[in-house]
Amino acid sequence: MNKERFHNALALSLGYERIINDKRTTIQVDDSDDPWVTLKCQGCPEVVRFKASGEADAAMAEKISTMQDEINYIVDAVHQAYIQATTTPF
Repeated sequence: MNKERFHNALALSLGYERIINDKRTTIQVDDSDDPWVTLKCQGCPEVVRFKASGEADAAMAEKISTMQDEINYIVDAVHQAYIQATTTPF
């Protein structure tokens, strides 16, 4: 996987407002070919962790019910960015 392409695609999908200005959610991405993504929500002790190549378990996303729509959006953006980074030849 092209890590730079993955990070760029993810940044484009999520946008500046969500990544930089929205302090409710922290997104951490491991540095590997199939990175683990960890989502932490402000005020919630639970975290959602999933592989970029797959989708998060619905039960994991439901742990943080107040942010479920936001989490689902981020999970989908991560998965789509991974697909772009692994299938686009240039």
